[in-house]
Amino acid sequence: NASKFVFMHIEDYKPGKQEVKGFDLWLLSKMEKLVKSSTESFEQYEYAQTKSEVEKFFWHVFCDNYLEIVKDRLYNPEVRGKEERKSAQTGLYIGILNTLKMMAPILPHITEEVYQLWFAKIEKNKSVHLSSWPEPDLQYVNEDNEKVGDLLVEVIAKVRKAKTEKSLSMKAPVKELVLDLNEDDVKDFVEDLKAVTKAERVSFAKKLAIKL
Repeated sequence: NASKFVFMHIEDYKPGKQEVKGFDLWLLSKMEKLVKSSTESFEQYEYAQTKSEVEKFFWHVFCDNYLEIVKDRLYNPEVRGKEERKSAQTGLYIGILNTLKMMAPILPHITEEVYQLWFAKIEKNKSVHLSSWPEPDLQYVNEDNEKVGDLLVEVIAKVRKAKTEKSLSMKAPVKELVLDLNEDDVKDFVEDLKAVTKAERVSFAKKLAIKL
């Protein structure tokens, strides 16, 4: 299902160098470090560690958070901008492709099925099992960006919890979201944060506050 969602939104995407920031850089920074650690795990025959780390990334980083965070940019390029959508497409493309390749030796059949749906014709390989193993692209590794992204993912979780506790829909607006973070540090994340939390206003103070 995650793959089909991705394919629906990358039909017009052409792989290539793309400047990314905010949550896209957050995702790719984690992905590139995962590629590096998974490669090392495979070389040391520690397959269970690779399986555990990739599954954790796919379910909790990619599916639970990233896909939800970028939906607004994917569905509303006329508002958010075409470049913003393209940046999200880069995250989707690299995220799902590298996940498929790292899981292919462990889950050979479903990864092959998903690969044939889209990537075979793009990568010109007959099979995911004949494709090249992903190489870590260190240009995307950014520890500072990752830390800010992690903190904001925690904020998103707290907003979801606050809405649930008040029996509100996840689409219910947040009148004001007050962040206990540096404004300059989160500037590349704010629009996505507002979209995913439905926050009408984001402000900054010494204590986090969610005003419903």
